[in-house]
Amino acid sequence: MTWKTSPTEPGAASRILRGLFAGLDAARSTPDRFTILISLYDLALASQARGDLDGAAGLLRQGLSLAAEAGDESAAAYYLEALAAIARQQDDPQRAARLLAAAGAQLQASGSGWLHAYVPRAPHDQSIEADLRSQMGDAAYEQAAAHGRSLTSARAIRYGLEDAHQDPQQHEAARKQEVQPEQRRGA
Repeated sequence: MTWKTSPTEPGAASRILRGLFAGLDAARSTPDRFTILISLYDLALASQARGDLDGAAGLLRQGLSLAAEAGDESAAAYYLEALAAIARQQDDPQRAARLLAAAGAQLQASGSGWLHAYVPRAPHDQSIEADLRSQMGDAAYEQAAAHGRSLTSARAIRYGLEDAHQDPQQHEAARKQEVQPEQRRGA
């Protein structure tokens, strides 16, 4: 997409965001989830770039929910990667490590899919892992990453859909309920 305005012009970011939201509205007027997934991802990255991390996370959760509803596991994994980047920026390295590992496992199982052909991927390489490892320490990083890799696709999506800013006691109680059934099955 080309812009008739330079991103450095005063008010350009707002005009660009309005254009992206107009694109999302147009995408939602069709039954095609493909364009909605692209629009949500683009809007989330634009919000993230402007420093609106909560807005970006909300848009990513919408896209993750839509990808899950469509059964598009590779698209869901890209949304998990982007949510990991947000968690990292929000100084939540444990959540970032879990989401990044869950996304990696999901992409390895389902393949790269189509979304990466239309949108830039969130940071996901070894330098990100090294940064998280140095921030958390080796043992804590390995534990968080192992937890992320162990999540089923459905559980990874549920974890990604959680609002990281919700009450910590509610978050921990929900996580414990999620783990208990698997422990009973011997997983």
